[in-house]
Amino acid sequence: MRWSWVGLVAALLACAGSSRSGYTRWPMDEVALAVRAVDGSGQPVPGVTVRVRRADHGSLVARSGTTDAAGVARLQVMPGWYIVQTEAGAFANVTRTDVRLAPGTEARLDLKLEPAVPFAGHVLDAAGKPVAGVRLRLVRSDDVEPLSPTESDADGRFRFEGVAAGTVVLHARKKGWNPLRLEIPTPTSELTVMLEGLSSLRLQVLDPQGRPLLGDAAWIRPVEREDDVESFTERTAESTVFRQLPAGRYLITGRYAPAPGCWWERTIEFQIPSGQQVEGAVSFEGIHGIGPWRGRAVDPTGRALGGIVRARMGPPEAAEPGLRGACEARTESDGHFVLPQVLGVPAALTLEAPEPSKFWRLEGGLPAENGASVVFRSGEGLLVGRVLRPDGKPQEHFRIDGTPVQAPQGEYARAVPLSHGYQWFLDAEGFAPALVRSEGRVNEELTVRDIVLEEGRTVRGRVVTDDGRTGVPMQEVELVETFDLEVRGQRAPQKVLTDPDGRYRFEHVARRLQALRVDAKLRGTVLHELMPGEDAPELRLVPGGELQGSVTDGGRVPLAGVELEVRCEGGFTVSAVTDVAGRYSAHVPGGRECFLHAVARPLNFPEPRSPPVSFSPQRIQLAPSSRQRIDVEPRQGLAVLHVAVNASREFVSAFILPGDVPLPRTPQALYALIRTGFDAEPLPSSWVSEEGQVVFSSGCLSAAAFDFRHLPLGHYTVFIRDETDGGGAVLRVPVDIERAGAHSLSLERPFNVSLITAPAPNAK
Repeated sequence: MRWSWVGLVAALLACAGSSRSGYTRWPMDEVALAVRAVDGSGQPVPGVTVRVRRADHGSLVARSGTTDAAGVARLQVMPGWYIVQTEAGAFANVTRTDVRLAPGTEARLDLKLEPAVPFAGHVLDAAGKPVAGVRLRLVRSDDVEPLSPTESDADGRFRFEGVAAGTVVLHARKKGWNPLRLEIPTPTSELTVMLEGLSSLRLQVLDPQGRPLLGDAAWIRPVEREDDVESFTERTAESTVFRQLPAGRYLITGRYAPAPGCWWERTIEFQIPSGQQVEGAVSFEGIHGIGPWRGRAVDPTGRALGGIVRARMGPPEAAEPGLRGACEARTESDGHFVLPQVLGVPAALTLEAPEPSKFWRLEGGLPAENGASVVFRSGEGLLVGRVLRPDGKPQEHFRIDGTPVQAPQGEYARAVPLSHGYQWFLDAEGFAPALVRSEGRVNEELTVRDIVLEEGRTVRGRVVTDDGRTGVPMQEVELVETFDLEVRGQRAPQKVLTDPDGRYRFEHVARRLQALRVDAKLRGTVLHELMPGEDAPELRLVPGGELQGSVTDGGRVPLAGVELEVRCEGGFTVSAVTDVAGRYSAHVPGGRECFLHAVARPLNFPEPRSPPVSFSPQRIQLAPSSRQRIDVEPRQGLAVLHVAVNASREFVSAFILPGDVPLPRTPQALYALIRTGFDAEPLPSSWVSEEGQVVFSSGCLSAAAFDFRHLPLGHYTVFIRDETDGGGAVLRVPVDIERAGAHSLSLERPFNVSLITAPAPNAK
């Protein structure tokens, strides 16, 4: 997207900072913004309301004024990026989202107003009577922001001001009435909106003999709407009544239980008209199935399996009209089972067995004849092992990654859902945590070496300031695994507080390489590599440095509300936000490689609007007790890369780097790339739908879709990181972006691909 400049008189934007001693505060004065409104012939338009608000989402900074006889409104605002909107009864509303004001003298913005077209009408019910209190919302496809909603008055009348010529979408809503959406060309001076009441549906479910079933075996789902409808349900002995239903197409599902442990479902599509009471039925008449289906559950070696066999007939979900069903039965001791009443030959069979291999799936196809052996494979592997005390006796009580386990013989097992490397911790009271690593393979049971617990060592020491003498009291000290240094939240490190003299003590510390980390904020930081034989390290804080600077649009226009994060090796992070003058200040760990990341907030509208700019990370390294200035500007590029992964954000994350970047071979190398990489655009937490409803994001459960905006043309490497219980994988995909515009990339989860480096696809 090309950003246009408002004609401005440039002035120098000086660096800014906090009130900390030695930090110079530079003045930042308001600037004069003159907004001139003219009509199509260039004549000034007086009486136009002009509203100016800062462009960063969530900001409440705003000014307003009215144009004078010369068509000019004069406003005083701080320099920055703004949204300007006008309202004038006889003219269409105008919105400008790219008004940039640099420090200096007066800036001028000329707006040409188009005549507003009439848009008025009245709301009537089916009997022709006016309906008051109907909320109406008007949206134009090319409008940045919809007009202010209105309500019909006591006579059912309504009017919108400031409507431009073109096609609009009108939404009419009132509780107890059918919501209405109309696409209308303007102008229209007298629109009649017919609002009809909600409907009700009396639904029966009929068994194979045509007899009504109890009224708790039916439910409905709208086809056109993404959300469920709000209805009131009444259940009787022979039917279910759904009241207050909006008109539209619905999927109606009825359920019938032909035998204990079995159910059948039938889904039909049903059109519900406006304002009527209708009746419908879901019938199983003439459907009798094929009777019992027998088999014997065995594993690939022929060993009988115990558990619950579940059969599915038809599609897995009632997403479209059709017939489906399921049956379940518990196996006997020899693996035999009987599914009492199936619709047909099962489409899928699963076996739920006791832990640790809980779910077994059908191996190969179904047997040709009823009653034959059915071979199940777990679809998982097993890692089995033992935990022993130092005297060789079983440890009966221990924890696996914090989960308590009681095992009289010290034996344990871990399920292996995917073939890759796993690691976990075994710990027990009075012993050091043991780290276990093993390769796991699906459909195989592998034995892990016995773990003999050790008491470990006591590590004690003192945290001191950079003078090497003064203890730091009540300071948190962390004992961290080296591969967990930059993975916050997955596994909590051990923590202790220093005493009044700055001394700390850890008990039962394993004799392997670990790290001691202290983040004393303004007093300094320390990351100490704890060697296997070390037990009394002194931790001397390294003073941090003061990072100052400003964030601008690439010229001299300050950007307020930009969120900055400094990510340093060792897992240290520092956050800051630019103030109204675009300035920031952060106390950064000294003597460490760090990267400064910046994220602009979305545009200041209720609807989701992508941030107007994107930033690339900058490498920084401050000497202890130093001060450095880093000014941040957006990257300039005309390409957008959309990356979609067949997974959810709960497990998958993405970042990209310019150039041909090799696959990292160690966790430390991966973390270094993450610090360096471009982040995807942040996911909005909520937005407003076309109907005016607030929609909340599902956050980490959302689809794994990532946008990288404002990319210069060139070669990039996309990294997809996949994390699950006990393991992780990284997919590397090289991509060439050779033209401006949007590009799309669709990928499988790294755990679902055979290669860790995928061939370079053409980004579409």
